[in-house]
Formats: sequence, structure tokens, C-alpha cells
Amino acid sequence: MSNCKDTYKFICENLDENLNSPACVEIKKHLENCPKCKAYLNSLKATIRLYKAQKSPELKFSVSSRILKLIGSQKPQKKTQKN
Repeated sequence: MSNCKDTYKFICENLDENLNSPACVEIKKHLENCPKCKAYLNSLKATIRLYKAQKSPELKFSVSSRILKLIGSQKPQKKTQKN
């Protein structure tokens, strides 16, 4: 059976894991009996939901133009060799 430390580590490392894998089944069993881990998972899910709901910031055209000009104007510096 999984312990809390293994459960935390598994959740963080396997967010995109197949939910029917043997490891996920083991973790689900642990979550059914561990309110602390269940709360952690729910908190993580809420954080992801909030992150996905955020809109990307919009820059004014003048600001984005200046940034693009700055990026475009920076050319790689050539190394000079002294013979």
C-alpha cells in the first residue's frame, strides 16, 4: 500500500498518467483512506483550474512593438580573434 510521501511524489510526477494503470489504482486506494492526501490532490486540481482560467496579459501595441524592435535589433556579437 502507498504512503503519503509516495502519493505526493506520484501525483506530482504523473499528472498525465493513465488513470487505470496499476500505480494509479494503488494511489486511488490510498486516497480513499487518507484525508490529508485527498485534500492535497483537491488543492492541486483547484490550482490547475485557476491557472487555466487566467487570461493571458495583453500588451498595448506600442509596448509590443518596442519589445519586438529591441529583440530584432540585438544581433549576435562576433568574437574577434587576435593573431
